[in-house]
Amino acid sequence: MFLIGYKNKIITLMFIILGTVYGHGQNLPFACAGSIEAYGITGSYNSTFEWLIDGGIILDNSNDSIVVQWDTDRRNHRLQVVEITDYNCIGNPVEAYVDVRRPDVNLGADFNEICADGNFEFDASGSSTQPVTYLWQDGSDNPTYVTNQSEGVWVRVTDIDGCVDYDSSQLVVHPLPVVDLGPDTTVCGTGLYELNAGYFSFYDWSTGDIGNPIQIGSSQGTVDTISVVVMDDNGCIAQDTILMLPCDLELLFAEMPNTITPNGDGQNDEWIIPYMNLFPNAELEIFDRWGRLIYRSTNISGQPWDGHTQAGKELPMDSYYYVIKLNVDNFDTLVGTVNIIR
Repeated sequence: MFLIGYKNKIITLMFIILGTVYGHGQNLPFACAGSIEAYGITGSYNSTFEWLIDGGIILDNSNDSIVVQWDTDRRNHRLQVVEITDYNCIGNPVEAYVDVRRPDVNLGADFNEICADGNFEFDASGSSTQPVTYLWQDGSDNPTYVTNQSEGVWVRVTDIDGCVDYDSSQLVVHPLPVVDLGPDTTVCGTGLYELNAGYFSFYDWSTGDIGNPIQIGSSQGTVDTISVVVMDDNGCIAQDTILMLPCDLELLFAEMPNTITPNGDGQNDEWIIPYMNLFPNAELEIFDRWGRLIYRSTNISGQPWDGHTQAGKELPMDSYYYVIKLNVDNFDTLVGTVNIIR
């Protein structure tokens, strides 16, 4: 008779000595993958034993007993022993099989990335068909672990037999891109306003543009909402919005001068109206106190009025009425008085 022990249990195998030793194989109780187990045998007095392990390492060999560390393969592992008696009788190999088990846990990729506005779920449930328990690095015990923090994640899975498997992964959370189109603004006439969203990998403007920066014209008397969606090199997305407000003519021309002194001294000799370059199609008409048209121009910025009539006659000191037609949809005509002082 020889004995093989496993976890404080004794398994009995029978053999018959008929000049030589004959044996037979059997299945031993399971072992957990990676575990260290002890196995022993009894035979004839002063016999020696030769052991052969498939899928494990013999850590200690005391002739009639061994200590084995099994590998992590989930399969039957063969344990073989041959008895050699003190008469040099060599027995046939006797085999036993150990079912090396462990639960199967796989968290997927070793490295994962998300953006700061998302969550990542690690799933340890795997394909296990028997009840298991979970332990994550934060002490939680659910099959899944959800986080939005950059951290190293690990899980230990234990099955009903006490066998354990581990897996780990790393999560990196990238910050969202910062995009700022600035405060709400306005554009008058043919003026253009540059919108710059910053440097990113991808742009999607509400205007249909896909580049950066872009030029925005007047909202033509209505509030226009301009937005952009950007994506950085990590695939993270952000957006911003700006309002293009209607042009306020009263504010735009609040500092329009109402007096000229055309005396040839180079100071205030011409009626220079600010921002008229934004209205290249504008028309200026000037009338005297009796309502007679004395001057007309379609090049207000290029040739400012200098106090002369259309024919070039110098006008006397007085107040004159003006009408400025901006010739832009939804923009009112400007009217008022301008004075000549000599």
